[in-house]
Amino acid sequence: MRIQLLVLLLCCTITSQAQVGIGTTDPKNDLHIEGGLRITNTPAGVDLDASQRVLATDENGDVVTVLRDQILKGITFPEVVYSAKYGTQTPYIPFFNTCENTCTAGTILRLNLVQPKIAYQKTSAISVIDPDTSTRGNEYFQISEDGYYTFEIQTSLALKETSLYYVNFYVEINRAAGGAETDILRIYAGIPAASTGQDNRNIAAPITFKDVKYYNAGDTVFFGFQPAFDSNSIGNDKPTAASYGAQLTVTKFQ
Repeated sequence: MRIQLLVLLLCCTITSQAQVGIGTTDPKNDLHIEGGLRITNTPAGVDLDASQRVLATDENGDVVTVLRDQILKGITFPEVVYSAKYGTQTPYIPFFNTCENTCTAGTILRLNLVQPKIAYQKTSAISVIDPDTSTRGNEYFQISEDGYYTFEIQTSLALKETSLYYVNFYVEINRAAGGAETDILRIYAGIPAASTGQDNRNIAAPITFKDVKYYNAGDTVFFGFQPAFDSNSIGNDKPTAASYGAQLTVTKFQ
């Protein structure tokens, strides 16, 4: 009996000091599993465990604890920093209001950013600058935080059905470090579809523009529509009743 007990204690001592392998004869850790691992009925952790720490494996396959900040490092998430509707009846103005509300080829119809119905604005990231309150259409955005920004605009243009149009969206960026950049994107080309008995009437052509670019703090940007080549003039009819003429959303990637 004493011999059996001695052997049992010796085995327990060896087992407690040795590395154990499951599916492998050459374990590399205290417990080395070559194959899948299933755990059921695990106890619930506290909120701090769930929100701050997760289990992961390193390049050797060893299980390690990883903090949430380590996982999120280098990953960018979109954040809305500006969201507004334009062209309400009060104030009774369109989204863009220069060129006497129409523009011919080569002229830039700049966006009017005065008195929007703002849903949200994070002024620490982006601001609207109005250099002259008496002039509509000379406003621009100023970037306050470095990062990638997406400008997305949804609006419409007043076009005569039987006319030919080439419409560009015009973006001008003045860099704080010096120099200017211009992007021009064709957003409409052709003759609007005419309805029976409605020739030569103005119709609203839906326009969507989306641009993603890296901006530095201090950069400024303004937008506008630009008829190109021999395009006929374009305009923006004022919205009726309490309708909106445009939606502008700016997203920053964190």
